[in-house]
Amino acid sequence: MKLLRQLIRQIILEGPVKDAFEQAWYNSEGDSERTPWKESSDTGTLHRDQLEQEIRNQGWLKSAGGVEGLDSLFQDKRDLKRIWNNIIDANELRSFWEGPKMKYFHSLGYYNKPTKAVDDLQLGVTNDNALRDLSAEGFFKLYNKTGNKDEMSTYGIYKGSHQIPPPQDEFGVIISGRVTLATAEDAFTESRSKATPKDLERHAGSGMPKRILATNEMVSTLLFEEEELIENPGDLGECIIDNWSIDAIVCKNEQHKLYPAAEKLADEYGVPLISLDDIT
Repeated sequence: MKLLRQLIRQIILEGPVKDAFEQAWYNSEGDSERTPWKESSDTGTLHRDQLEQEIRNQGWLKSAGGVEGLDSLFQDKRDLKRIWNNIIDANELRSFWEGPKMKYFHSLGYYNKPTKAVDDLQLGVTNDNALRDLSAEGFFKLYNKTGNKDEMSTYGIYKGSHQIPPPQDEFGVIISGRVTLATAEDAFTESRSKATPKDLERHAGSGMPKRILATNEMVSTLLFEEEELIENPGDLGECIIDNWSIDAIVCKNEQHKLYPAAEKLADEYGVPLISLDDIT
């Protein structure tokens, strides 16, 4: 099914925008691979210093090309994101991605698990099973209503259509800002928690980035135009937002156990309290 979706998406994308991207990215008509990093999707979720530490600990630094291999990996990730944004701007597509037809939902649904939640950002964790997410209180303590520099992963919502799975759809925030990447699936971008203090220091000025691995498989998930979503509006996965603001608090319904907390947060931040059904 995944291969079929990728084939359909490739056919849809055959046009000037996709052609321009592929020419800029591959610099040829061939299907060459820009990066050999395919160990696992989790590789993409680690920031630079955290990934180097994991490689050294696991003894596969030499086979991965050493530190030079890491430099190439992260340069490709930066290049891919830069080219996507250049193509979006050159084809005047930003007005769609940042316009009224699109909304972006960051889920706080997993914060329903109080035994795994923390009020401060947990760092240096590479195993998702051991990761303890920020509590709702921790999230709103770390981020402001406006002017947030850390890039944020969101579920894209096109004209009310989305593929947000339960319980991720029960509680969260609608945010808006500069869209720096849009994909059709989970993009496995860098996690805020999978970073070391050195990583945080490196990005202190610009905020923590979120980028995808530059493999052909991940590149094939990139989205560019509204036309890609018209016939399949739910074919929208992870979208990355930078310099973002909180536009609304989202709670499933008034009977949900987090509704009183959501009301308090909405009042404190001066933003609406809505349900996903209210998003059109």
